[in-house]
Amino acid sequence: MEKIILVCLTVILLAGCASFANPKDNDLSILTLMSSSSSSNDRLWVGTFQLVFNDMKNNIIKHDVKFLGEKPTYDLNGLNREEFTSDMLDTSSYYKSYGKTSVEEKNKIKQALFEKFNTKSDIIDTLDWSEGKGKYYAYAMIKKDFEFLNEFDKLEKSSFNNSSKKYDFFGINDKSSKKLYDNLNILFYKGKDNYAVELLTKTGDRIYLYRTNSKKSFKTIYKQIETEKEKYNGSKRFKSVDTLKIPDLNIDEMRKYKELCNKTIEGTDLYFSDAIETIKLELNNKGGKVKSEAVLMTKLSAMPYVSKKDTPRYFNFDKTFVMFLIDKDKKDPYLALQINDLSKFTK
Repeated sequence: MEKIILVCLTVILLAGCASFANPKDNDLSILTLMSSSSSSNDRLWVGTFQLVFNDMKNNIIKHDVKFLGEKPTYDLNGLNREEFTSDMLDTSSYYKSYGKTSVEEKNKIKQALFEKFNTKSDIIDTLDWSEGKGKYYAYAMIKKDFEFLNEFDKLEKSSFNNSSKKYDFFGINDKSSKKLYDNLNILFYKGKDNYAVELLTKTGDRIYLYRTNSKKSFKTIYKQIETEKEKYNGSKRFKSVDTLKIPDLNIDEMRKYKELCNKTIEGTDLYFSDAIETIKLELNNKGGKVKSEAVLMTKLSAMPYVSKKDTPRYFNFDKTFVMFLIDKDKKDPYLALQINDLSKFTK
């Protein structure tokens, strides 16, 4: 009997311009924080927006962000706590900038992105960079390209969560070369619906995949993985009785944080005019790409200032699971997602 590791990697791009405070179960929920809660079966968090919020708060507003006449929400308090910071990334993985808006600043960002990542921004040309009193910006990009240690084999199409639609997969089967076993480690196995694996890359980036239906926050789930990983005494090496199955991904989405915009910031005459986050993800048998941008812009407010036998273990990621992306040599993830409906994460 073969051990089946069905790894359904799916990364959702931050989508839409709506508030996700009370998503329906069948909605895709884009979370502000890794600790945010959501009732949605499909959800995503990425740390890019937190990077621009940190720079805006610390270098422009110069105090915690609160809105005139409003009690801070859980998510706003979390942003002020800086749950994610740039030191959780390798310096080669991100670029960020802040200051007064101007065409010169926009061009500076464009040049920096070309020099560091050989890429272009998808959003900055759509924004107002004209100069003016009270007009400030904070911008960030997370850019990751990673290759698996060895190219996985392409596999036949398969369903996800018993879907009628068939999806493209890659991975390892009984005909695959044993060198592909080096591409992953087993984090733990506690039964047919409770297990996790780690995918390895040439650059040292790691991908965690955890089979679970948990509705707990990504922060709590990640801690659970770390705890179970340390406790696990079984084999962490992939073996000939095992197989691996991962879907191809291609995501391109945007979220606008409307809930933060057009409100006077306490202690200032400013409001956020733009609050945007995007993420693109591609994944195939060779590796993957992540590109995420975020920007915060301000204007003057119109309001006045106020070890065992090699028996098979079944790692079937063919139903709801959680995934985390961790930068090289870092402990905390920069992206998390939960997948219930795979059709939301493929094109």
